[in-house]
Amino acid sequence: MSFSNDVRAELARVMPNKTCCRRAELAALLLLNGSIIRAEETILQVEVDNAATARKVFLLIKEELGLQPAVSMEQRKRFRKTRVYLVKSVIMPGQENVFSILELTEEDGVIKRQARWKLLNKTCCKRAFLRGVFLSRGSINRPEGEYHLELILPDPDMASEMMKIMSKLDLEARQVERKNTQVLYLKESDKIADFLLTIGANIALLDFENARIIKSMRNSVNRQVNCETANLVKTIDASVRQIELIKRIVALQGWEYLPPHLRELAQLRIEYPDSTLKELGEMLDPPLSKSGTAHRMRRLEELADTLLAEN
Repeated sequence: MSFSNDVRAELARVMPNKTCCRRAELAALLLLNGSIIRAEETILQVEVDNAATARKVFLLIKEELGLQPAVSMEQRKRFRKTRVYLVKSVIMPGQENVFSILELTEEDGVIKRQARWKLLNKTCCKRAFLRGVFLSRGSINRPEGEYHLELILPDPDMASEMMKIMSKLDLEARQVERKNTQVLYLKESDKIADFLLTIGANIALLDFENARIIKSMRNSVNRQVNCETANLVKTIDASVRQIELIKRIVALQGWEYLPPHLRELAQLRIEYPDSTLKELGEMLDPPLSKSGTAHRMRRLEELADTLLAEN
């Protein structure tokens, strides 16, 4: 199961305690998934692709609208077989006020894709509405990979209203158009964590944070290893160059050509080719600091360069 499905499954189990929040979440689900079928009977139909979400829609419609919904499942063949759940509720004469309860309006059997701000006066209702939007049109990458969360919305007006709602919850999303749809997305891990907290996906948030900590530790270890590897390569390269210079000095003039303090360092360098300057300095008598050893090594190299230039 994908991380998106895990999050949706968790959110489908979250049932708000307040009536205002339940209605706000149901309004979001109907705005993005609902339609009106007018034939011999008037039917409110909600189409979702998740059994847990269908169960939540069923309960919300029954409790908040007083209708008697029924759930059915269909197989739709698109790119591959897809299971779709339909929650259908017959609206009997005298029950036409169900739309006014959620401040919804319709046009030719299509529920207008407009957020109803009268339902979103409270912060808790905005959070519930956003939860309904994610259940309908949200997706999120596994935190082990690239951080990315998005909401796919049907038109620019709905996307603009969602941007306003998210902004009031301190969730600043970015927007892009993709294949005639509007996509609001978050790519920063902190913002995604805030989003999950806002919509009540607490278990998913813990999983996300755990993965983020492990990922951060792994990146930190990798950086440290890369840094140490780079330093080791620099040490080895410098050692090889220094040993080559020392051997050429000895071949041309012998060890006695070098002053005693430089001769001691040169002999240690040849004897311990893998040691750092700090380690070589500790072997000297008397010991030298790393900077003192580096200064003495530069004098040795300058002496070698002068000698080689003359020969």
